[in-house]
Amino acid sequence: MAYVWVLIAGICWGLIGLFTKAITRFGLMELEILFIKGVVSVIFLTIVLLIRDKKSFRLKKKGDILYFVGTGIVSFTFFSWCYMKAINLTSVGIAAVMLYTAPTLVMLLSIVLFHEKMTRRKALVLLMTLCGCGMITGLFNGKLMLSPLGLLAGLGSGIGYALYSIFGTFALRRGYQSLTISFYTFLMASVFMGFCVNPIHVVQEITAAGQWPLSILFAVMTTVIPYLCYTKGLSCLPASKASVTATIEPVVAAVLGILVFKEGITVAKMGGILLVVGAVVLMNMGKTSEVVEILEKRASPKEENNKQDDEESALS
Repeated sequence: MAYVWVLIAGICWGLIGLFTKAITRFGLMELEILFIKGVVSVIFLTIVLLIRDKKSFRLKKKGDILYFVGTGIVSFTFFSWCYMKAINLTSVGIAAVMLYTAPTLVMLLSIVLFHEKMTRRKALVLLMTLCGCGMITGLFNGKLMLSPLGLLAGLGSGIGYALYSIFGTFALRRGYQSLTISFYTFLMASVFMGFCVNPIHVVQEITAAGQWPLSILFAVMTTVIPYLCYTKGLSCLPASKASVTATIEPVVAAVLGILVFKEGITVAKMGGILLVVGAVVLMNMGKTSEVVEILEKRASPKEENNKQDDEESALS
């Protein structure tokens, strides 16, 4: 069932481009749209938690709020802004595929920060990702279809997306439920974005355009539901396996881009999409993501040592 939760999350995230294109037509900027998404999500989750379990609002330690600063500001806000910016600067399909450079970016960071070895599989994943991005963007045929800002936005979304799994895993290890993690994620994001935009202006713009139903549906379908489902899946799956299962998202986004927005499709672009998604699948086959595994070992070395002792005892 955990895989089903992650699949649902991936499909819902794949709809972001559809809603983004529709909402930006009435004049709102990316951060303003994100502010509405965050506030609507907080209100929705507050009602749910009040009905289900008021104790879910409690933090185990005050310092745990840093996990949610990570999921809410460092990950959700940064990733979502970059992703929506990439959608508007490039296309729905290209932005979604650029988002899934995240595992490769994390792999490269782990080599630099954690001194991990470059294996053959990692080298193949890197090559597949670079070739895939080159084919998608038109770099190899000398006709670059992305602006430098569009390229940076796409890569930025990948980095932010990768960080949610890391911060989310830490929060789950602290014993927080998916509803609690999602609530504090959107609360931190909303507070932060409240200082970045003019809330009164945002409300006036949406009211004048008569787009509250669309804005609320956008928040529920692409934020509340997928984050709840993905976090629920993370509670039963390693971050790496959840990440590879969610690769349904760029497929959904690419199909919507072609069918709804009439985005051009070429053999090179399709090949690039398959290479990037294939690289994600290849890198995440087998054991838990190495970056998350290293972080977990540093967070609780005693628990990891006990686990190894148990495995050795079982083998003997």
